[in-house]
Amino acid sequence: MLALVFGAVAVGCGDGSDSSAVETRPISAATDRCLVRLHGKGGEGAETVVEDDVSVIAPDGNAEGWDARQWLYFPDGEYTAARNVVEDAVAGCREVIINGFSNGAAFAAKLYCRGETLGDRVVRVVVDDPVVDAGVEDCSPDPSVAVTLYWTGALEAQAQPGWDCSEADWTCEGGRTIGIDAYAEALRTEPQASPFEDHQWFVEAPELSAWR
Repeated sequence: MLALVFGAVAVGCGDGSDSSAVETRPISAATDRCLVRLHGKGGEGAETVVEDDVSVIAPDGNAEGWDARQWLYFPDGEYTAARNVVEDAVAGCREVIINGFSNGAAFAAKLYCRGETLGDRVVRVVVDDPVVDAGVEDCSPDPSVAVTLYWTGALEAQAQPGWDCSEADWTCEGGRTIGIDAYAEALRTEPQASPFEDHQWFVEAPELSAWR
């Protein structure tokens, strides 16, 4: 399984990874505009850097997963814990883009569908090659927040409707995938083709690079 922070990152989906206390690393926004990167399962965060007057913030996931970290965003108590990690990370930011990959993309999509704005600061959510699970059901985003969905197609076999996430130890809300078509429909958007054919993070997506 792949597990990088900003390059090719593996997903995780099955429902079995224990939540644990997050070991925080130095995270502080040095600029008004912030880009939050949410890693995949088996990844980890990084110290904040400033690129073109934008703080790039990469917090650690709120739970253990694949010998590293992951985002556990269900049930509601875990969702709140994961959301709080992001909210704490963007203290000091005035405008925020959330960019998640894989397991982090599924969490980003759920933040979007829950209508999270983190105090009217979130302007866009970029969902990159997500675990297509039930976290987007009953999606009710805030109308002020834009969304973009990228899809490589590398997970097509596992992302068929009804696929059992435990077969690959993925972290999936509902335990099964719902398929990319239903996922995109729930987000009310069309999946955009990633430039990659393998499961890799599109860190220079135009919505991100143009904003920086």
